[in-house]
Amino acid sequence: MTSPRQATISKADRRIWEIDFLRGVLIIGMVIDHFMFFLGTFAGFYPEGSIPMWLQNVGSFSYAYWTNEFKLAVRYIGVMLFFFLTGISSKFSKSNLKRSLICTGFGVLLALVYMAYTLISGNDHFALFGVITCLGVSMFLYWAGKSIYTKVKKEETNWKWWSLGIGIVLSLTGFIVNLCISTQLRFGHIFLSMFGEYNPGQPNSLEPLTFGRAILTIIGFYRWGHDWLGLLPYLGFTFIGGFVGEHVYSKRKTIFFRKDPVKNVEFNRNAIRRTWLVNWLGAKTFIIYIIHPAIIVILLLIVFSISAGTLPSL
Repeated sequence: MTSPRQATISKADRRIWEIDFLRGVLIIGMVIDHFMFFLGTFAGFYPEGSIPMWLQNVGSFSYAYWTNEFKLAVRYIGVMLFFFLTGISSKFSKSNLKRSLICTGFGVLLALVYMAYTLISGNDHFALFGVITCLGVSMFLYWAGKSIYTKVKKEETNWKWWSLGIGIVLSLTGFIVNLCISTQLRFGHIFLSMFGEYNPGQPNSLEPLTFGRAILTIIGFYRWGHDWLGLLPYLGFTFIGGFVGEHVYSKRKTIFFRKDPVKNVEFNRNAIRRTWLVNWLGAKTFIIYIIHPAIIVILLLIVFSISAGTLPSL
């Protein structure tokens, strides 16, 4: 059986180092982020005094980490880069339609699981349009846009410029509208406001969701439910990434030593050999996204339940 290291290195000539590496860094950050979220959540499932003080303090720290504004800013930058890299990767995908449908389907399944948990437990964990759903829909819309252009124009060469233009318009529209509708617009909140952090609505709200608010939630101009992420400005980053994939990576080679084919190949191979673990994670982002929540929940359930001597009260 081939080890992950051997498999990653053997595929070096078919992968681009910097793309897999950046995706690997982002997926590691996402797993840490979600681990801290579940850690803080689990601490609230057990009655006060039933778990050791150190574990209670760790839970309190994780909650403070999750709500810290600097951390929120880093998260939005990471999500932005993830959508950007998804756009770039569309250049190398065998079927962007299939990839988008699988991603969207999994996002919808997650939303149904959240809603079922809410109905069973009585806790508020509704999710209408989460990160993975937004990513899948963005991938689909990019595929649709390129397909329509190719069918109408009978060529693909100039699609990259359309992709760049559409991406800039969508991103700027999202930024401007989010700033205008922000409920807490202060100088220190401008960046977070551009990404919808202070949009009307509440992420933990159980208020009735009208059809109009549901549409605004999907577009990105109203906050409703957990794991929320609207299409704007993120859809724009996918289109901009698509431009970079078509223009910068047209030859499907690393951007380093582009004018020297020999050094270009050598650099790609050596870089992947040195960072193979991160690159392997970057090549498995979707699988990791699917399985990591269950692994985190199971591990924390074991640790907390052993410490408390009882199962959590959901």
